[in-house]
Amino acid sequence: MSLYMGWIMFLCIVPTLLICFGQIYPKNWKEKKLIFGVKNRKEFQEGEAEETINGIVNKYRGYARSIVAAGCVIAVILLLLRSITLQISLWTAFILLAILAINIPYMLGNKEMKSLKRALGLGGKGKISYTDLSNAGAVHALRPVRIWIPTICSVALVLLAFIMDRKAIGKAAVAGTYMMTIIMATYSVCNLLFLLMSYVFDGMKNEVISADSDVNANYNRAKKKNMADMLVWYAWVMFGLMACLLLSFVFIDSDLLFMIAIGIYMGMIMLGAALFVAREKKIEARYAKEMTLLADDDDLWIAGTIYYNPKDKRLNVEKRMGVGATINVAHPAGKVLCAGIVLLMIYTILTIVWIGQMESTPIRLRAEADQLVCHQLKDDYVIPYTEIQSMEWGENITEHSLKRVAGVGMEQLLKGDFSVDGRSGCKVFLAPQEKVFIKITTLDGTAYYVSGADAAETREAYEHLMKAL
Repeated sequence: MSLYMGWIMFLCIVPTLLICFGQIYPKNWKEKKLIFGVKNRKEFQEGEAEETINGIVNKYRGYARSIVAAGCVIAVILLLLRSITLQISLWTAFILLAILAINIPYMLGNKEMKSLKRALGLGGKGKISYTDLSNAGAVHALRPVRIWIPTICSVALVLLAFIMDRKAIGKAAVAGTYMMTIIMATYSVCNLLFLLMSYVFDGMKNEVISADSDVNANYNRAKKKNMADMLVWYAWVMFGLMACLLLSFVFIDSDLLFMIAIGIYMGMIMLGAALFVAREKKIEARYAKEMTLLADDDDLWIAGTIYYNPKDKRLNVEKRMGVGATINVAHPAGKVLCAGIVLLMIYTILTIVWIGQMESTPIRLRAEADQLVCHQLKDDYVIPYTEIQSMEWGENITEHSLKRVAGVGMEQLLKGDFSVDGRSGCKVFLAPQEKVFIKITTLDGTAYYVSGADAAETREAYEHLMKAL
C-alpha cells in the first residue's frame, strides 16, 4: 500500500513543481505581461535596462531550477519509504517547504525589479488604475447550471450514503458506522467550495488592458470562462471519485481500490490544471498586442505575491504569480482568510509532529490491581475488572476485518472506534504487526480488541487478567 501512496504523491508533486517553474520563471520575459510581479513595459526592453533584466531573470531562474532539481531528488528519496504514516508526514512537510522554496527566487527577483524601475524613474509609489465604464459591471462567463449539476449530484450521494448507513438499502460491511456518510460529506464540501469559487471568480472586477471596451470585454470573458471550465471539471471529477468510493464500499471494500481511485482522481486534477494553464497562455498570447494600458500598482504587491490595497473594495484580484486569483489582504474578509490560512498551517505542522509522536511511541498494556490500562501518550482506555463480562485470547488479528470509523489507522498502530467483522462500536488498541490480541467484552456490550507493544506484554496482561477474574 505504501508503494501506491508514494507513487501517487510523486506523480502529482513532481509535475506540479515543473509546471510552477515554467509558469513563474519563463525564459522569454519579453513576451510576458509581468516580470517577477512587476508590469512589463517598453522601457525595460531598451539599452542597459534590457541587459540588467536579462541578468536578473537568468540569475533567479537558475536558483529556481536548482530548487526544482533538489525537490525532484527529495521526491525520489521519499518514494523509497515504506511506512505510509511516515510518508504522509514527510510528504506534507515537503509540500510546505517546496511551496516556500519555489517562491523565494521570485520574491528576490521582485525586489530587484522594483529597484530597477525606480532607478529608471518609472514611478515610485505608483497607484494608477483604469476603469472601463462601458463594462463597469463585470463581464460574466459562468453558466450556473454547469456547476450546479455536479454539486447537486454530489449532495445526492451524501444522502444515498446516509440511507445505506441506516441499512435501509444495500449491504455494505461498514453500514451503521456512518463512515460512508462522513467520507461522502467531506468530499461534497469540496464541490460546494468549487461552486462558491466559481461565482467569486466570475464576479471579479474586469482587468483593463486596452482603451477599446470590446477588447477588455473579450479578454476578461475568455479568462473567466477558462476558470469556470476548470472548476466545472474539478466538480465532475470529485463526483466521479465519490461515486467510485461509494461503489467500493458496497461491492469490493478494498483499500487498494481506494488508493487507485485517489490516484486517478489526482491525475484528473493535474490534467485539469494543465489544460487551464495551456488555455491561459493562449489567451495571454492572443491579447498581448492589445495590452496598451498598464495600471501602475506594482508597489501594492508585497514581494509580488501579496496584494495589499485598503482603497480597493475587491476581495479577489488576479494573481501575479502563476494563474488564478488571490485575495486583497487589506480587505476585512481578506484579513480573516489570511488568519485562517496561518492557523491552518500551524495546525498542519502540529499534526505532523503529533503523527511523528504516534509513530515513534510504543503502546503499553498494563494489568493493574483492579483495572486494565491501554496507554500511548495518554490513557486511551481504562477497563475496570468489575465491568468485564468475558475475555478471550486471539492468535491472529489479521484474520478479522477491521474498518476504522474514528481514530488512528497506521501500519504499526490501530486505535479508536472500529467496525470489526461488521460489528460497529468496537474499541481497538492494537499493535497489528504482533498479531496476538485480547478480546474483552464489557457489561454494556462494548467489545475491546487490545494488545501490548509485543506478544510477551500481551500474554502477561492476559495471564494477570485470568488470575484477577
